[in-house]
Amino acid sequence: VRSRPFSIMSALAARSDGGSNNNTNEDDTCNDSDSKKIGDELEQKLEVLFEKARSLPISLSRDDGNIEIRNTFEPGESGDEMVTLAEAKFVAGNPNSYKRYLENFNSAFEEVDPMVKKLHSLERDGNEREGIKVFLKFASPVSDRVMVYWKYVKLNHGVNKDEHLMMLSEKGNENLIRKYLTKEESDNNVLARTFLCAYWIKPIYEKQDDTNKIIGSNIRYVYSGNVGGYMPKRLINFLGPKTALNTLKGMIGYGEKKE
Repeated sequence: VRSRPFSIMSALAARSDGGSNNNTNEDDTCNDSDSKKIGDELEQKLEVLFEKARSLPISLSRDDGNIEIRNTFEPGESGDEMVTLAEAKFVAGNPNSYKRYLENFNSAFEEVDPMVKKLHSLERDGNEREGIKVFLKFASPVSDRVMVYWKYVKLNHGVNKDEHLMMLSEKGNENLIRKYLTKEESDNNVLARTFLCAYWIKPIYEKQDDTNKIIGSNIRYVYSGNVGGYMPKRLINFLGPKTALNTLKGMIGYGEKKE
């Protein structure tokens, strides 16, 4: 048996530890400690995913290279799996300004992304995660999509408590699908898969008078998943980087507007 070459998706290991929805007997309701463990595991995978994705060729660049979008496809058990990384290297705003997008994600996502038809909060699993269902609209003849995943929010994170992170993942979403995805919704939408999607806001420091002062933010967005159903690869290759760019700009714009 020939082994598969190393890839971003194999590093992510989404297919082997919860990326699949085939285990319909799994109870995805955890206690707080279990949910926290899953969130910590996803964060570790996220760090690997970011590092690997940064080696991808640039698909789109804006603002004289300050914003870069990288995109690729890799073969997987569910078909071609897309990995997209968007990064704003420097944004002149404090991380706390942009964390409002993460704090208000359920309404902010609908507000800034024209593809979002509706976002539903399904249930909370302790204090660590929240079940989410999102409907996305596409221009005909492409079918609309629905996504069902868990949301993990880690604010005031990192060594200095000045990083903000949100992760979305289908890991352990089987009961959410059984409980909250109706037959009508399944018939009218294609189920898109989100192995791991994340928004990461980090401070940028400058040395001033022997102290580190925050002078701006580094903002990253990464998506690893499968759009589901049939969609021409050339269309996905066009939509992936464009969607990532719009997502990044929408998040920045939301953070910069007056409260």
